[in-house]
Amino acid sequence: MVALSRRRFLGAAGALAGALVAGCGAEEAAEAPPSDADVLAGLLRHEQALVTAPAGDTAAARAVRDQDRRHVGRLTRALSERGGAAGAPPAGDPASVPARKQQAVFVHVEALPRLSDPELRVLVMQIAASEAAHLAALRLAAGEEPVPDAFAGFTEAGAA
Repeated sequence: MVALSRRRFLGAAGALAGALVAGCGAEEAAEAPPSDADVLAGLLRHEQALVTAPAGDTAAARAVRDQDRRHVGRLTRALSERGGAAGAPPAGDPASVPARKQQAVFVHVEALPRLSDPELRVLVMQIAASEAAHLAALRLAAGEEPVPDAFAGFTEAGAA
């Protein structure tokens, strides 16, 4: 058995912690963060996919699609004001409408810390709140619990 003094233990723990900290984030630190225009372009593609995906022809589905079109317009304006251009919408998503809406909430929340402009953060938070409301309304219309957990699905995302 090796005798280990407190001084040697703390010295080894400090060296290990230093090595871990030095290795954490080295690749990310070398990369430039995405511009606000890049973040907006990604959000816009996601919203365009929501608008073009088949969602049914009920009054609720039409109302949600109309609001999604307004989201596309707001994101397009914000993007063009920053010199960006909207790309082609992605191909259709086979996921169900509620699953796409849940993903939209995740995507918008994940974009918030990557935006440097506070006004854009407000815009994205407003759209994220709207997407969450869409999700709750669609679940309610389907006879499901509108908000099945207190964390709005984020516990499911962490487990995936």
